[in-house]
Amino acid sequence: MKKQQSSQKTLLKPLALSIHLAIGVGVLLSTPIAIANTVQVKNYQISASSLNLVLNQFAAQAGIAIAMDGKQLSKIQSAGLKGNYSVDEGFAEILQGTNLQAQKQATGYVITIKTTQSQKKPEPKYIGELKQIDVNAKGNYRNTDGVSILPAITVHAAQNTTEGTGSYTTGKMNSATKLNLSMKETPQSVSILTRSQIDDLGLTTLDDAVQNITGLVTQSGYYVGDSGSFSARGFAISNLNVDGLTLDTGANGTFNADNDSLDIYDRIEVVRGATGLTTGAGTPSATINLVRKRPTTETQGTVSISAGSWNNYRASVDVGGALNADKTIRARAVVAAQDKDQFYDNADASNYQLYGIVEADLSSNLLATLGVHYRKVDNKGGTQSLPNHTDGSFFNISRKTNLSNDFDFWKQEDLSIFSDLTYTFANDWKLKFAGNWKRPEQDILFSTQTGSGSLYANNAVGGSPFYQSVQHYKLDNKADSYELTLNGDYNLFNRSHELIVGANYREKHNKNWGGWSTDSWTTSAPTVNPYDWDSSIISRPDIDLTRWNIDTKTRQTGLYTATRLSVTDHLKFILGSRFNWYKSENLRAHTSYDEKGEITPYAGVVFDLNPQHSIYASWTEIFEPQSDVDRNRNQLKPITGTNYELGLKGEYFDGQLNASIATFLIEQQNRAVNDLSGPNPCAGSTSYCKRASGEVESKGFETEISGALTDRWQVTAGYTYVKTKYSKDVDSTIVGTIFNPSLPRQQFKLSTSYRLPGQWEKLRIGGSIYAQTATQATDNELIKQGGYALVSLNGAYQLNSNVDIQLNINNLLDKTYYTGLGWGSAGTAYGTPRNVMATLKYRF
Repeated sequence: MKKQQSSQKTLLKPLALSIHLAIGVGVLLSTPIAIANTVQVKNYQISASSLNLVLNQFAAQAGIAIAMDGKQLSKIQSAGLKGNYSVDEGFAEILQGTNLQAQKQATGYVITIKTTQSQKKPEPKYIGELKQIDVNAKGNYRNTDGVSILPAITVHAAQNTTEGTGSYTTGKMNSATKLNLSMKETPQSVSILTRSQIDDLGLTTLDDAVQNITGLVTQSGYYVGDSGSFSARGFAISNLNVDGLTLDTGANGTFNADNDSLDIYDRIEVVRGATGLTTGAGTPSATINLVRKRPTTETQGTVSISAGSWNNYRASVDVGGALNADKTIRARAVVAAQDKDQFYDNADASNYQLYGIVEADLSSNLLATLGVHYRKVDNKGGTQSLPNHTDGSFFNISRKTNLSNDFDFWKQEDLSIFSDLTYTFANDWKLKFAGNWKRPEQDILFSTQTGSGSLYANNAVGGSPFYQSVQHYKLDNKADSYELTLNGDYNLFNRSHELIVGANYREKHNKNWGGWSTDSWTTSAPTVNPYDWDSSIISRPDIDLTRWNIDTKTRQTGLYTATRLSVTDHLKFILGSRFNWYKSENLRAHTSYDEKGEITPYAGVVFDLNPQHSIYASWTEIFEPQSDVDRNRNQLKPITGTNYELGLKGEYFDGQLNASIATFLIEQQNRAVNDLSGPNPCAGSTSYCKRASGEVESKGFETEISGALTDRWQVTAGYTYVKTKYSKDVDSTIVGTIFNPSLPRQQFKLSTSYRLPGQWEKLRIGGSIYAQTATQATDNELIKQGGYALVSLNGAYQLNSNVDIQLNINNLLDKTYYTGLGWGSAGTAYGTPRNVMATLKYRF
């Protein structure tokens, strides 16, 4: 009983502290003091160009929507905008000397021709509303009383695009429910990593991004592959979305291949908890949504060149603009290349990618998009996978140690082709069809250690030695995803509500083959001494690639609907449900299993306490089919995950700053475990039959703040507390034990950027902190790592309106830590030591 009370106090103390901090910050930020006025003033450095381009850049940086005639305004030159301005002051400065004016509407601004006092008539009316209109969507003004206005209108809404805003937050995101909601309106924990954050922190890969997003964990070393393994709230992340279309993570259970380059993405959106409504099958952890960059109306581009530690060289070119005079066809292309040595010996990595996207206004209501993304990875020398002493302690060896062979490699090629077609009806309802075709291929040769060896500090091998095994695998996979959605507003009981109806289908074909050297896992294999290893002494063995083979196909079909009901001005309900059909086939064994008509409900409620704050509660579910059978040869029911969440959210300074605190409870049931009381082997198998385990419970809380504290200061800070344990089971010995001890119970992440005032305004300084508590290896309770913290710095200087130089120093204090804890003979990997990267960026 005392132990339980102590545990409760451990949880309640940080929870109480976070609640006090959240309430204190909320009260401070909602108080109409000077800072509230200050933050509405921003610093702009917009170069001279056409009036259309200047207004576009102003809209993006100010976070506002503008309706204007882009074609006509492109013929007018503007001096740009440099200095500190409010939105109204900025418009006045930009439009000075013209006969144009910016008229404020309920949801944005309209650029019209000025009228004299004697000519004044009622304001022109816009057909429809400006709210959340897609970039480059077309609209028309009507002239009801002879007032001269601009005829062809192009609407530019920057709320959903983070590129060019300088912000660490966003106005809208739809990853949680497919409904276009602000973060404050979403009844789940959500986070965003904006383009500005990605650039400021110098992040280049998805692994880097996950490391900097609240509540997410990335691990490597134990997991063979070019990518780490991602987790949240105590469970592995199984769903990765690209532009809202769901793709399965990883090539298979061990060969992780998701470490995408970030050059082509505008932002990364994350929803924590169960997301069964939008993704179908998966775990109750989180869903990561990568949102691609889109074409721009005006010609613009960026050239970036970087150089850093361990011969790390990187270059990218990003160009976009219209392809015709009417700007109804727009395109964008990104080319990037990187070549570097790893921080550990005898290993290097190369990464190349090509991205192209074209979108066309086929009519005033029909928008079509077609794109392609090709990525090639060529890593030589293997990955770091180190052993531990038999007592679990780490070897006192250099972080440069690499026990791979020179012939080890990881090669990967990904080709994705994607398209979408969006039709906007006269009443602003939208019908959209989207598709994504992904073809990843891998060729992998790696070496690792086996055995229960124990080595002493005198550089001599003692006890049982480590033996090396060499394995070679090839993977030729396919992942297709399609979705059709219809969404818009409808009126009921004299109130406006929102509805989305959708159908999606995805298919994954996992075709892998390979084998291992004949001496693998035997005492005739080469012995390995971590204190003295030569990566060139072993010749590459011949490997029979027919020893191991996987050929499976998985299909998922879903029908879903969700609605946002405006019960009152302050009370909103979000209700939804999804019907799922799932089938998995083993094409080699000619076996299959399926789930038909699985239902995953969604319910959320949001109540606005005042214009700045809302409280919410939600109940979400997800399921995960499994092929295992019990002693009666019956297939086990799917693993189910249920997420209960309660939280408080705040939105300040017209949405430029978001804050949240949430507590959650996840219950996962029916996980397959060995049935030790049943026959061994199970009929038709070589091992035990399976049974459904009782329940795994994950509970904790999260708090985050992201966005602008002032017009010069951007920040994202997040704290997570998660406790995951076995809560119910017929095996009483595991009840109360930790479910996955390799995941930290607590995490803190902070990134910030500040642009200096006055004569130093060309200088920006920033930094980040990552901290986590102790962890323990999943397969060896003796292997443990204490908590640690990493500090990084970054800064940039604007040489002129087109050129910036940036310096990033990562792991400033050169902390020694591990990104993954192994199983004894291998799998442990060091984190990256202190490193520096300098970047020169030219914009045009």
